[in-house]
Amino acid sequence: MDEIHLARLFIQYAEKSNELAFLQKEIEDAVLEIGETRSIAGVTAKYFKPSTETPDYKAAAINAKPTQEVIDGFSTKTETVTVKWKEVCAHLGLDVPPGAEKPARVVIV
Repeated sequence: MDEIHLARLFIQYAEKSNELAFLQKEIEDAVLEIGETRSIAGVTAKYFKPSTETPDYKAAAINAKPTQEVIDGFSTKTETVTVKWKEVCAHLGLDVPPGAEKPARVVIV
């Protein structure tokens, strides 16, 4: 393959990539407006409604400086130790602020 042909292939690829990006944005905008997942011709645009992230219970609990005994009371020990930070916060009577808000989004698969 000569350099000119290779350069043309690169240009075609770039043009098609730009066209696909434009189509993706149009589909995402339309599905966001509709507010539900759509699947057509083997292409699925998954709609995720607005939500909030899980509050950071671990940071809140650690900031309250619980005793190791309290932490151990809400921990499970198998091959690793898993602490139920939400339950630690509830035990300590902590008012944990809600997680950050996540806007609606669309993922095309």
